[in-house]
Amino acid sequence: MNRAVLLVSACAVMVGISYGMHSPIVPVFSRDELAADYSQVGLIGTVNYLPYMFAPLFVGLMLDRINKSYILAAGIILNIFAIFMLSTAQSVPEVMLFRTLAGVAHALFWPSAEVLISTNSNAETRIKGIATFTAAWVMGFMVGPLIGKLVLDAFDYRMLFQFSAIAVAAGLVPALLLRGHGRPVQQPETRLQPGSLLQVAREMSSYPTLTTVLLYYAVTFGVVLAVYPAYMREASLSNQDIEILFFVFGLSRFATLYFVQKISRFATLALALAVALTAVGMLISFASTSFLSFAIALAVIGLATSIFYPVTFNLVTRNTPPGKVGQKLGVYETLFGAGWTAGPIAVGLSSDAFGSSVPYLALFLIGTALSGTIALFRRK
Repeated sequence: MNRAVLLVSACAVMVGISYGMHSPIVPVFSRDELAADYSQVGLIGTVNYLPYMFAPLFVGLMLDRINKSYILAAGIILNIFAIFMLSTAQSVPEVMLFRTLAGVAHALFWPSAEVLISTNSNAETRIKGIATFTAAWVMGFMVGPLIGKLVLDAFDYRMLFQFSAIAVAAGLVPALLLRGHGRPVQQPETRLQPGSLLQVAREMSSYPTLTTVLLYYAVTFGVVLAVYPAYMREASLSNQDIEILFFVFGLSRFATLYFVQKISRFATLALALAVALTAVGMLISFASTSFLSFAIALAVIGLATSIFYPVTFNLVTRNTPPGKVGQKLGVYETLFGAGWTAGPIAVGLSSDAFGSSVPYLALFLIGTALSGTIALFRRK
């Protein structure tokens, strides 16, 4: 494994721990301490993901022009501030502001990590590199909730956010060590040309299956992180229970990563399987709200997530020149950001309007139809 992949993975562990500690608790904090309803919880999730709908386009272009490690470090620094400031929030608008900043930070961090791996790996080792990065991120996100539970056993929500800010700060060390690996590829295509970006967007639009799956994955993943914890809290689960359940989510993702490279060979059929598994998790969430049912649902969704990300990443980046990787991943991440943005607010509003369990039934029906359609057309 090359040094760049190891350093990016070390960075991912630190940031993943921080996210695992505090992300599942933000919706619960908003409901318990700030009296937010589901619509407001969904809106908080939406503004968190909204920057990811636009920023990756510009970040992707920057990544082809300037040192990628600088952008990675900038994302971590902004994250430190945004997470720490949650401990001072006294109203829903304040939480929305700090979650928006966290969204900008993530839009700097994630694409730069992806491009660092892609540009420092050849076509044969790229999927192994992204699998290592994913494993590191998932490991951090798996351990984070356990640390969060320990913090909540001794302190309150606000101290949890402060400890989470300290955890993400540790990621600055490997980020700065990546300076020598982040220099831009000197090619004519790296100039900021809207036409070339539109060309990449048109190229990706020629793969409707991939685009649709990306949107479904993003919607459901955004809902699980931004609204699902509040749904669990409504079912009388404690904060510690919620942290344990997100540990189960992370454990499921980590335990199944070993099989991802074999599964990824099936490409679109693997994506159909991931969509179907997510749909099953949504059905379980609708049908039952016990600790055990939530654990099973999150384990199934975690398995699906392990399939989604490496497979879609490989499909997007293969046969892409190094000088255009940033642009193409910018479009890819923007599609993901669109789903992330739409999911929480849609589920938040529909939870208030029709009942908190109904959106999960709808996501089950959509996922079932999508996976069946993919499998049918693939067979033909």
